[in-house]
Amino acid sequence: MKNLLGKKFHLGRFGVPMWTIGLAGVMVAAVAGQAVGPVLSGSVQGSAGLVVSQTVVLAKAPENSPDATISSVAYTAATQDDFAATMNDEGTAFTVALETQVGQLAIVSLTLLNGSGKNANFILELNAPAGIDVDADGMDNASNMSQLNKNTWLGVLVPVTSDANPDVKILVEPKDDASPGFYTITGRIIQVAN
Repeated sequence: MKNLLGKKFHLGRFGVPMWTIGLAGVMVAAVAGQAVGPVLSGSVQGSAGLVVSQTVVLAKAPENSPDATISSVAYTAATQDDFAATMNDEGTAFTVALETQVGQLAIVSLTLLNGSGKNANFILELNAPAGIDVDADGMDNASNMSQLNKNTWLGVLVPVTSDANPDVKILVEPKDDASPGFYTITGRIIQVAN
């Protein structure tokens, strides 16, 4: 073996010791193993889309619900056929269409869900046309609500994943100089970091 490693391999005028060829062969095999290893390991790589949705959402579309707690106010409640409401697929925005006149009060009820497992802060933003006054009051699971400005309320919703009781009551009243007719109110729920 010693004689074999000591011999030289000649390529024209140059001679290379046999042991360097053996060492080069071992290094090539080692490097080739590095490249083949991950290919044969069976690993899979890829990417997936991720959608993050907010915790506080509407459980169902807003409802027209005259409330006995304000029966002392001398208003006529909007009838069911004067009212329609929808919400978006995410449960974060809604639209209410109603027919009203001076002296009539519509009460819109929102039922909210909070799937976070802890109290969640939210902002209720309402956009009403000129001639219509809106006011929001918290009840049931969102009893802590306060008005931030003319069309925005801040609230806290306790953890609830299924509930049929309304959590927010929106009072819609035409001003004294509003003309009778059809009005559209839009709103959205924005989650606030705790």
